[in-house]
Amino acid sequence: MVTNFSFPDNREQCFQQLYKFAEKPDWRKGMSVWKNVFSFPEEPIQEVKALNNDYCKPRPDIDLKRMKLTSQIIDNIPEGILPQHLKKKRQPEEEQTNAEINSAVTDTTVESEEDSSEKQRVQASGPKFRISCNRTGTNHNFGSSEAARQFGGAVNEMFGWPVDLSCFELEILLYIDTEFVYVGVCLTREPLFKRNLTNFGRTNLRSTICYNMVRLAAPQPGEVIVDPLCGGATIPMEGSLTYSKVLHLGGDNFGQAVKRSRDNIDYLVKKGKSMPIDVAQWDAARLPLRNQCVDIIVSDLPFGKRIGSKGDNRVLYYNSLLEMARITRTGTGRAVLLTHDRNSMMRNIKRVHTLWKSATSRTINIGGLSAVIYILHRTALLFDPNLKIASKTHKKPSEPGEF
Repeated sequence: MVTNFSFPDNREQCFQQLYKFAEKPDWRKGMSVWKNVFSFPEEPIQEVKALNNDYCKPRPDIDLKRMKLTSQIIDNIPEGILPQHLKKKRQPEEEQTNAEINSAVTDTTVESEEDSSEKQRVQASGPKFRISCNRTGTNHNFGSSEAARQFGGAVNEMFGWPVDLSCFELEILLYIDTEFVYVGVCLTREPLFKRNLTNFGRTNLRSTICYNMVRLAAPQPGEVIVDPLCGGATIPMEGSLTYSKVLHLGGDNFGQAVKRSRDNIDYLVKKGKSMPIDVAQWDAARLPLRNQCVDIIVSDLPFGKRIGSKGDNRVLYYNSLLEMARITRTGTGRAVLLTHDRNSMMRNIKRVHTLWKSATSRTINIGGLSAVIYILHRTALLFDPNLKIASKTHKKPSEPGEF
């Protein structure tokens, strides 16, 4: 990983940087691990050639056709190299037809495959590979496909590996952020976030994120963890698979979500997994649990985008934080809460500051959305039922009703 990686305003200089960046990773160490995991029959790195300092010729006619109309960096790219469908983003009165879009995608696929085949004819040995670029930030003047082309061209030149965009044996991940760039090698055939789910909902959280949220709570043997808005029960499932000496409970007010949760759990139980877990249908603002019976709360709160709204969140977050404080042990209880709606969350944390103390927060990227994980600690103050009564009394008529 290289931090403080600043990209210049000139596109060609950016491409040169990405091309030369291929020399920085410790390839032998990474490929040694990859070879052992996949039992690759030969040594992946047989010869390392020096780069000739001549980056790949940019192909915006191919790479930028994959860019979406909603991309935030279109305004950073020179007008002269933009494909037709991206130029029309700057002219809202002209709409592109579906036929034009499909034609652009088809042309891109064909030309990419031809370009890939040409490289394969030149190169002969080693694992077939491809580069997948994940890029965040709005200040770049190049697309993800262009970055992958430059970095992949350098890798191809250094090791002589053949390029294959579909039937690849090795997938190399290039992550580009505003201030850093790093490279990783995939050690799984499928993304890990699909590992334990069979029934997906509209807003399923990735299993990898769920695992790390539970880990942030640092559960101890014998403790009880509750997810009051569990959706498909991804958080309780990941927690129960990792922390088998902890009881995990989940619930949701939507009956279909509870059914998905039970289906996901039953699937793992049939595979022989021992899981101390249960789910129920309940209201997050009126949980059927007694006072101070829970040690940890871990939950993915509604973002207010696909489900609910920011106005709903202001009410839901407050009532949920009060109910979480009621069921959580004073002094030792903690909560790990994920949300994209920072304003609603921070406003309500201040309203319940006597019950919850904010310890720290972590910013993460979820599908291009900047979300925050809040880690809260329960204070020693006992829960006061009058807080809920006061909340209902002072509610404005125009605000949404209680969940």
